[in-house]
Amino acid sequence: MIKELDKLVKILAESNLEGFLVGGVVRDYLLDREIKDVDLAIEGQVDQVAKDFAVAIGGSFVILDQKHDIYRVVKEGLIYDFALLAGDTIEADLKRRDFTINALAIKLTADSLNALLKQADLRKYLIDPLLGIDDLKHQSIKAAQEDTFQSDPIRLFRAIRFAARLRFTLEQQTKELMKDVEAKELTKIAKERIREELIKLLASNSSAQHLIEMEEEFSLLSLLIPEIEKLKEIGQCKYHQEDVWTHSTYALQRLEELLREEFWATRIEQKRVPLLKLALLFHDLGKIWSEEIIDGEIHFYGHQRVGAKYLDSILSDLRFSKEENFYIRTLVRYHMRPMSLYYAENLTSKGKYRFFKAGGEFISDICLVAAADLISTKELNHKAEEVEGCINFLKQLIKEFEQGEERTKNRLVTGDELMRLFSIKEGPQVGELLEKVKEAQATGKVKTKEETIEYLKKEISNSQ
Repeated sequence: MIKELDKLVKILAESNLEGFLVGGVVRDYLLDREIKDVDLAIEGQVDQVAKDFAVAIGGSFVILDQKHDIYRVVKEGLIYDFALLAGDTIEADLKRRDFTINALAIKLTADSLNALLKQADLRKYLIDPLLGIDDLKHQSIKAAQEDTFQSDPIRLFRAIRFAARLRFTLEQQTKELMKDVEAKELTKIAKERIREELIKLLASNSSAQHLIEMEEEFSLLSLLIPEIEKLKEIGQCKYHQEDVWTHSTYALQRLEELLREEFWATRIEQKRVPLLKLALLFHDLGKIWSEEIIDGEIHFYGHQRVGAKYLDSILSDLRFSKEENFYIRTLVRYHMRPMSLYYAENLTSKGKYRFFKAGGEFISDICLVAAADLISTKELNHKAEEVEGCINFLKQLIKEFEQGEERTKNRLVTGDELMRLFSIKEGPQVGELLEKVKEAQATGKVKTKEETIEYLKKEISNSQ
């Protein structure tokens, strides 16, 4: 990064312009965190400077917002964002930013880059009008100005996201400023921006406690999703002493613990983790509409199907893509199935296979939601001793699914072979027989072509 920025220094000098490293890149450098995004403020001719820089380093030039002079250069995983200096001076620019820890800058010069390269003391180069360096030391998220949240309400979500990502705490006066923002201001925020902040928050390894803070201290989630208020009022039944919201947030904390275990971490795609957490948070949403009293007892039959149905509009409203929506609703729809198998009196390989077929590629994710759900239920209702056996079953279930996937990698018989061997015409029967072969193959009943043919003879004979 430093060598590439050296080329930018030369471009700026040739144009007689000043440029600054600003915000997150300075903050993360001071915190010794990995840097992936480099924010730059340029005093003029931003588009040309960015274009020249892209050519100099062999990167890609992207126009983000031509009207406001915001451009991007991408090179091998590093993102350089160029923006016009806001205000007459860098100090004026920094004072307009969201939080003091982001109101930091370093002027781009040969000397400052050399100091960065040598990891020398940067105090002589640091521009810090709001004393953000002190808040970095105190690990505190502090609003840059009293109107920080009024001027852009998305900063309510950003404050909590930074607290989670950096493991910082919200400064008390900043909390008060957040609480002063009227609910109607949230309606002015583009849903795409809210979705982005939620995803970034949930990507943090410690998002659960901050998500709870987001709701319990600022009611931000229930302002977006009013159904959350109802989740705080229902759920108590034979199996739960606690309400759904308490149960779900506790489960979210247990999920983050499970993800630290190698077994789960190696089976869950990192990009799916935020979505998986959302699925867990709303896995019991359907209880709002499925509560009924039978023989004096409260039940929520079919709540998983109802919840998946109602989540569709909620997720769409928050601008989640069709693929993301489908993934979350699939986890909600099937989160009860794994433990239903565990408690089944006569569990068969066929019963497991039906679940594997329904869950498809998301079996590990569904089982992880089930695991966190289970731990929350057992621990909050004083049955923690039952957890180990259930978790072991879920892990074994996943291993059996993986074994089935391995067994069915290669087809033992094709549709053409089936039609030729048994004189069957093309039609639904061919597909049905191929599916039976796949199930027999997945469960280990057949392993060779010869065994498959014998198996098919019996199946066809029985059907006739």
